[in-house]
Amino acid sequence: MDVVLRADGGAQIGYGHLFRSGALAAELRRQGHTVTLTTTTPEPATAVFPEGVTTVELPSRADPDPFVEWLDTATLDLVFTDAYPVDTAYQQAVRQRVPLAVLQDDARHAICADLFINGNLYATDLTYEFVGDPPETCLGTDYVLLRREIREQAAEEPPWRTQPERAIVMMGGSDVGGLTPTVVRAFDGLDLSVDAVVGPGCSERQRQAVRTAAAETDADVRVAWDPDDLVERMLAADIAVSTASTTTYELLALGTPLVSIPVVDNQKPIATALRQRDAATVLQGGDGEDAFRSAITAYVRETELRRRRRRTGRELVDGAGADRVTAAITALPDRL
Repeated sequence: MDVVLRADGGAQIGYGHLFRSGALAAELRRQGHTVTLTTTTPEPATAVFPEGVTTVELPSRADPDPFVEWLDTATLDLVFTDAYPVDTAYQQAVRQRVPLAVLQDDARHAICADLFINGNLYATDLTYEFVGDPPETCLGTDYVLLRREIREQAAEEPPWRTQPERAIVMMGGSDVGGLTPTVVRAFDGLDLSVDAVVGPGCSERQRQAVRTAAAETDADVRVAWDPDDLVERMLAADIAVSTASTTTYELLALGTPLVSIPVVDNQKPIATALRQRDAATVLQGGDGEDAFRSAITAYVRETELRRRRRRTGRELVDGAGADRVTAAITALPDRL
């Protein structure tokens, strides 16, 4: 089967769409399917996507014409899109030519697709509008697209320490909120070993700010730039501090107790859903060092809180969403 993915990402717009589309691409490739990525951000996409995926650069995020013109020259079975500018008109233009699967985090656009995916905690709470024949739907965390490494680790019992020893800080691929130094300083005075992860989209100035913060705290902080063993570090952590992003779902699947904060508007629904389900300690955008320190300290002191959050996270997310979405996508042409 020949599948075309449409996704963008990078330092300015975040890496979340690339990470989850990359997870889908990896599962499709593992099953022997041909995958082509069409994107306006080929450089960061190449860094995220697995080997064997062909990349085609597009000149415009929102204008469907260049993409549709390319589709008319290509041989393919299905298109999957994961990009906010792919609105209703964009979807209609694509669906006229080929079966279409659309991933969308909200109900901002009416959906014109054969398959609709929203893998967020709040997905079933939204009211969607559909254009044309209603699509098959994949809603909720059973369909959140996570890396295969997460699924493999989520299948194992996570490590447990009554007294926490390790923590991890993950504020996004480009840390658009610039919060990593603030979070690192919040560990001052706590007897923890901390992995401060600097994402692939962070600048050298951002990296240096994290190094400076690490030097100013008495915690054992190790600054790691886009580490290859990130999943192992996440699993080994007793406490995580993260944005309310795709990383949230990875940490829930691993059972890592989480302090979460939304740094852009589209993360606020995730933060709200986490709070409603008591799945994480959720801070408000704009909270500073004191709020982070208080949240981290509560995890250090309250063993039962960490135990409960670990159990809740693993109940909410099993990590196998990419398998389920792949099954739905590959079965779609035969059902139409």
